[in-house]
Amino acid sequence: MCAHEGETHVFRMDFRAYIRKYGVLIALLVMFGIFSAIEPAYYSVENVLTIVRQASIVGILAIGLTTVIIAGEFDMSFAAIASITGVMSVFLMGHFYMPAIPAWLISWAIGIGIGAINGIIIVYLGVPSIIETIGMMTVLAGLTKFITKGATLYFATFPDLFPILGRAFVFKIVPTPVIVFLLVILVFVIFLEHTKKGRYLHAAGGNPTASIHVGIEVRRVKFLALVISGATAGLGGIMIGSLLGSGTPGMGEGNLIPGISAMFLGAVFLRDGMPNIWGTIVGALLLAVLENGFIMVNMPFFMKEIVLGSVLIISVTIVAVLKKGEIPGVKLL
Repeated sequence: MCAHEGETHVFRMDFRAYIRKYGVLIALLVMFGIFSAIEPAYYSVENVLTIVRQASIVGILAIGLTTVIIAGEFDMSFAAIASITGVMSVFLMGHFYMPAIPAWLISWAIGIGIGAINGIIIVYLGVPSIIETIGMMTVLAGLTKFITKGATLYFATFPDLFPILGRAFVFKIVPTPVIVFLLVILVFVIFLEHTKKGRYLHAAGGNPTASIHVGIEVRRVKFLALVISGATAGLGGIMIGSLLGSGTPGMGEGNLIPGISAMFLGAVFLRDGMPNIWGTIVGALLLAVLENGFIMVNMPFFMKEIVLGSVLIISVTIVAVLKKGEIPGVKLL
């Protein structure tokens, strides 16, 4: 092989590696460019902030899921936790006339508590995480319907603070969900990438046996990850309640597939098949770009489900190929 052919081969290898590493980000930029070319209003500051707001709740829920996957488990109940915490926040404020902050704290504590229950059953009783959290998802769906009587909870008066987490704006332009999303990103980037506990999560998920041998309490770490998922799901549910201004059965369930898709899309970004915080953020933004774009260009209503399902299948397939058939966190036996 001549020097020129060798350089060409290296270039191709580098190019493929670059595309594989940054493909999701490239797709995000390409789709943004396409929608902007079709509809000039798409790239306005107001619409860009709308896109980030659309990504915020899904992104927060997906960040919690990412934490669980990094620890080697899976959580199918996060959207149902968001539903019940959102409903409870509305119920406490509307039915019991509770001020917003105590209602939010109680609802958030419920989300954290459900995450802890998941952790006890999965980590300490040995039930496979995907099975247990599907069961928990079903239980929570029933409880949410019980609280709402299967109808929309709406009350004539709410505390003045009620809209602030979902419908308010900072400086009359930046949606408050965007601010909350940025704060959550900051906390989790520091936690997962720059703290000892964050490194323990990666170690416990990557090689639990070796982690035990070096003194890491793997069960405690996995338990923590599931509690964190409950906490982020609780926060997301409170934001959904604030955004909608009411409580409905299954109000968070529409975020289940987008949350999982954002996480698996993120696993393709930067690291070959391993979920990571930055990838999840980019994945959530890509899904928001697509959803917002479909609305702006008047795509048929059914295209959202078709594209979302296709994105999930493709992203999971790529992860399975990169991980040689092993999907992170998905263990049935």
